[in-house]
Amino acid sequence: MKKNFALLVLAIALFCAPHVLFAHAIPLACLPRIGSTVSKPPAQLICQFSDPLNPSSISLIVTDANGQRVDKNDTRFYEEDNHTLVVSLDAPKMPQGIYTVKWQVLDTIDQGLTSGEFQFGVNTIVPPTPTAVLPGVPMTPTPIQPPNTSATDLISRFLIGVGAVMLIAMGVLFWRMRTSGNVEPE
Repeated sequence: MKKNFALLVLAIALFCAPHVLFAHAIPLACLPRIGSTVSKPPAQLICQFSDPLNPSSISLIVTDANGQRVDKNDTRFYEEDNHTLVVSLDAPKMPQGIYTVKWQVLDTIDQGLTSGEFQFGVNTIVPPTPTAVLPGVPMTPTPIQPPNTSATDLISRFLIGVGAVMLIAMGVLFWRMRTSGNVEPE
């Protein structure tokens, strides 16, 4: 009986578990920070990503407001960490202004290629940077719907409630059988 109950619980857990979604690498944090303003040009840009990256497909390009490149085209892993990239910046080419960072990476988990851009400023205010867009993931906000009281919504709520009650009843019955000594030993 214990084995059957354990198998039932395992089957229910696997059935109810959310499906695994493969995410792609996106920047979690950068120095200088995304959307921040620094008082003097930094010597380098460092970005940490959410997934390990493939060294053959990494790119950080920093440009000024005119589209002129101000990095030294030496994107590499920071201290051999395959989650963190660094690129050297040419500080004398960076007067006051807004700088755009374009990134493109390939993660090693599911070989997902992602790209995006963000900005930082040198002695100037930076407009907000939009969230990174992942391939196949719509980023358009959906309007908030009023509560749905349709028949399908009521049926689904009823079925969820019935399922919860059945699980509780099975647990109580198992507990009562076990405490009364009616469960055969294995």
